Amino acid sequence: MIGPVQLGLTAVVFLIIYSMMSINGQSTVHDVIKTRNSERFVVDYDASNNYRRYPLIYSFSKPIPTNWQLTIQNNLSYLDLENAKTVVKIQEPPPSEKFIELAMFSEKTGKFWAAVNTKESGYIKVYEQDRDGWSRDQPIFVAHANNQGLTITNGKRIIVDKLSVNDFIVGSVSIYGKDEVNDANNTNGGTVSFNILFGNPAESPLYYMPLITIIAIGAIVLVLIIRKKRD
Repeated sequence: MIGPVQLGLTAVVFLIIYSMMSINGQSTVHDVIKTRNSERFVVDYDASNNYRRYPLIYSFSKPIPTNWQLTIQNNLSYLDLENAKTVVKIQEPPPSEKFIELAMFSEKTGKFWAAVNTKESGYIKVYEQDRDGWSRDQPIFVAHANNQGLTITNGKRIIVDKLSVNDFIVGSVSIYGKDEVNDANNTNGGTVSFNILFGNPAESPLYYMPLITIIAIGAIVLVLIIRKKRD
């Protein structure tokens, strides 16, 4: 027979699991593509409705050292709230306390911030703009390289340039949006996609996409010029 104590413990465990599921919803990661020098994945909108203590965490296949480029394409639909946001944390593998944090708020304000946390300096916001701080025109770009430091763009321009962080090894990316459990939801649709290139990116087919695009545009322009001259 199952005693009262066992029943009580079972109930407690169930409530804890149920609460975590309620807090984090049913966030999913999909369209994962891995190559020798790149890794890509897409996260559904409900990750932005996660409580900060229980974020969705995507761990890379292996730690990515020093030379890397991460693009973030935010295609989320935000609720019409000034504080609706998505927070992305790029973290080093444990036990390191180092991370890079980006916050992208709804179009209501367009607020954006970038922060860096290190054991030596603690948490420091290296960029913050309360209105029109980021854009969907281009992906958000975060990169680190030997002797170049950290570079971040906001979809419009470079906002952090060659910041020294004493190296950065990427271990995982976490996503959340709620500072408190009972906060309103932040998003109700869309996805956010991540694509990281590392090591020798020339070995990844994705590396050549910008070049292919430039060549294609150049060819179209050339054809139009030739046709115009003939006319």
